[in-house]
Amino acid sequence: MIAACSEKTAPPGPKFKGRLLFLSGDEAAGKDLMELTAGPNDTFNYTTLASGVFEAASSPDQSQLLYSTKTELQLRDLGTGGVKSPVKGQGYCLAWAPDGKHFSYKQRSESSIKLFASNLEGNAKQVWEERSADKQPVSQSAATDISGCAYWVAPDKLIFDTFGPSQKKGGDVKPNTTTVATVSDSVKLVDAEKKWSVEGICKTGNAILRSQDQGMILIARNLESIKTVNPVSGPCSGCRFVGFAAQSCVPFFIEENTRDSSELFSLNPTNWQRQRGAHIGQPFSLNAKMLINSSTRLMVAGDAPSSLLLVDTESGDITSLSAKPNAQLTSPVPIVWLEKN
Repeated sequence: MIAACSEKTAPPGPKFKGRLLFLSGDEAAGKDLMELTAGPNDTFNYTTLASGVFEAASSPDQSQLLYSTKTELQLRDLGTGGVKSPVKGQGYCLAWAPDGKHFSYKQRSESSIKLFASNLEGNAKQVWEERSADKQPVSQSAATDISGCAYWVAPDKLIFDTFGPSQKKGGDVKPNTTTVATVSDSVKLVDAEKKWSVEGICKTGNAILRSQDQGMILIARNLESIKTVNPVSGPCSGCRFVGFAAQSCVPFFIEENTRDSSELFSLNPTNWQRQRGAHIGQPFSLNAKMLINSSTRLMVAGDAPSSLLLVDTESGDITSLSAKPNAQLTSPVPIVWLEKN
């Protein structure tokens, strides 16, 4: 007897657990802050938590979410759902200190862009002020803020780019540099010649950089003492950094193989050795935003126009998270993944 042929069934994709908070909607009008949870029979539940949100950032311990609306910055307790408004006025470039006790943000007026550091009660101090060269009003578009966003390198230290002519109350510092600001009782600035830009900093201090001259990825252990930073070469020339795994600080990267596939891999954070990666049967746009869970096995990727995917970082298997009846996600941006309900 000849055994009957049967088609091989595709293995089921990875299963989503926990809570995912993400943004979806029109960038100009402000997006919806939404929560996704797993439902019965491989379905998903969606809840809209807030509307008119322009940007959001989770605290390092994933207990709080800071987000910006047109009129204020709001702080949401991710355990209780309670919301308070520590800062008035629209902000952007939201970032958290590694201890979760302070955050930074930028605000613009008709004539300048200012960088602030604040505690959770909204007691803020100005770190930096950038003015246009001819003293005319700066652009109202965040995309033209050439200084970029600030990153925290310690509980009391911020790193950011400065471009001239720029001013801070109390005197100017050199333009076209990388600057570390210590924000304790007063603000103290230390400059270094600008040779790279920051792409990501983990709460342990590990930093992923991009060299300005060759565009290569670099890695540094710590950026607190900026004048003595000596970064090492990264894992590849054509890959891009997609993020650190939550809590564990394992860095992940993507290499585009062809127009229809990509390779996802990580580095051992102790010796920066490349770990075995996963082949993914699709590429991702340069605007794709990704989250890696703390076990470093699963990734959520949001990509335009409506793709929200769960990816197994070892097998490359994919599950779509955006299949909601009678609804369409728009340019979803994953913000924080709470792995326990």
